[in-house]
Amino acid sequence: MKRIALIFLLTASLVSGCGFHLRGTINLPDSIRTVAITSPDVKLRDALVTGLESNNVIVVNSPTADSAHIKIDKADFTREVRTIDSRGKATGYVLILRATYTVTDSAGTALVKPSTASARRDYNFDDNQLLSATREEELLHDEMREDAAQSILRKMSRIR
Repeated sequence: MKRIALIFLLTASLVSGCGFHLRGTINLPDSIRTVAITSPDVKLRDALVTGLESNNVIVVNSPTADSAHIKIDKADFTREVRTIDSRGKATGYVLILRATYTVTDSAGTALVKPSTASARRDYNFDDNQLLSATREEELLHDEMREDAAQSILRKMSRIR
């Protein structure tokens, strides 16, 4: 029994020492307790709102005198052919999301200089199942938005 407890304590100390945090939990500085988000991609904005609110950050609709501001300038999806069949038709794609953003404090000082959050997904395409392939691509886009939002939040957690 003591051996199990010792192993558990050792594992816990290693995990806490490496900076491990459960996904979705971030440590933001006290200066970022109210945030406004502007984004051309509503779903990416919603993913950021969810992540911030789950960490007890108040999200407001527009920048105020005491709010930080996450400004997403661009959120573009691209699709590149990954594989083709013997007839030259695409059978696999790589989806890429690039979101450029800045984070400023209430005075307009850059907390995060212009940066890019990106996410990639591979998927196979079957032109005989066009409806399901379209739906799969939409789901992958949503996952990629979540990944980009988490990337932005992780970068914000390093603000001091």
